[in-house]
Amino acid sequence: MERTVKYIEIFEFYKEKIINGEIKENEKLPTEQEIGNIFSVSRHTVRQSIIELEKQGYIYREKSKGAYVRKIDKSQKNKNKVVIVITTYITEYIFPHLIKGIQDILNSNGYDILLLSTNNEKEKERKQLKKLLEYDVVGAIIEPTASALGNTNLDYYNKIKKSNIPYLMINATYDKEGQSYVIMDDEEGAYILSNYLIKLGHKRIAGIFKEDDIQGVERKKGYIRALKDENIEIDSTIIGDFKTYEEDFYIYAFTKSLLTREDRPTAVVCYNDKIAVKVIKVAKELKLNVPKDLSIVGYDNDETISEVLDCGITTINHPKVEMGRKAGEILLSLINKEKDLVQYIYKPEIIIKESTGN
Repeated sequence: MERTVKYIEIFEFYKEKIINGEIKENEKLPTEQEIGNIFSVSRHTVRQSIIELEKQGYIYREKSKGAYVRKIDKSQKNKNKVVIVITTYITEYIFPHLIKGIQDILNSNGYDILLLSTNNEKEKERKQLKKLLEYDVVGAIIEPTASALGNTNLDYYNKIKKSNIPYLMINATYDKEGQSYVIMDDEEGAYILSNYLIKLGHKRIAGIFKEDDIQGVERKKGYIRALKDENIEIDSTIIGDFKTYEEDFYIYAFTKSLLTREDRPTAVVCYNDKIAVKVIKVAKELKLNVPKDLSIVGYDNDETISEVLDCGITTINHPKVEMGRKAGEILLSLINKEKDLVQYIYKPEIIIKESTGN
């Protein structure tokens, strides 16, 4: 998967520069070795990207000389049927799987994809939306950036609508009423996880949630609802909220203070599997056994994350590739004017593994 991710990253990087004119017609691309050094990958991975750029008509190659940019005119761009996909991240966590699903559908229907990321920063989202308006695109799939902080780039979204560019939101949405989207029922997912811990006998259950993304806000709601339904006291001192930029230092500090208390919790509901791994590492550092001393649940069912542990994480399954495919299918229906508004919500499915016990 890592090689595939890097191949996509290199391909999209040079494709974007060619489309927006940063690398001009007949200009030579860096050598395979130079590109390999830039992206820290093998020449084989670079060669895959170069072959794909050539196949899609962005470059031509001359034997013993290298790769050069072809002329990309307006009609050719339209012929390529470009779709922009904007996500918070591209190569991390569940995103390669999500993107693969989108590509499966759109590429097989003759659409070319330009991948852009925001790193969950509002200003970067604005920059990428500006690109969307500048390019000749036929549609877009967009993951909202820091979605719990409101839509600060509403002016650009309005411009996209006025330009009649169909788009949908993925993973989260700014507007649940008049917006097409494909998302998960995050509140219900966290409710199911929390309720599962309660049924195992846990009453002192901590929670760690991301507060600048709607997913985190919804998951916290589900956690609190589950505790209230069972008349378990809500203790705000064992609930942690963090923002994207705080993640690395906050999770360690909060978890360590949480697990060294005399009245420490017996279980923790984590925002996602990535956070669950960090919590498990702190627990091990403190000589606590998971799940004997501490039960931990995550969210997303990211198998690559679980592989670094000696126990699997009880979690909610994120459909990943399937969600990407569904997003691609919905976008096609919007592009082809078969539908004006499509809203699809995945029902949560708990995956029980070894990180939880009585």
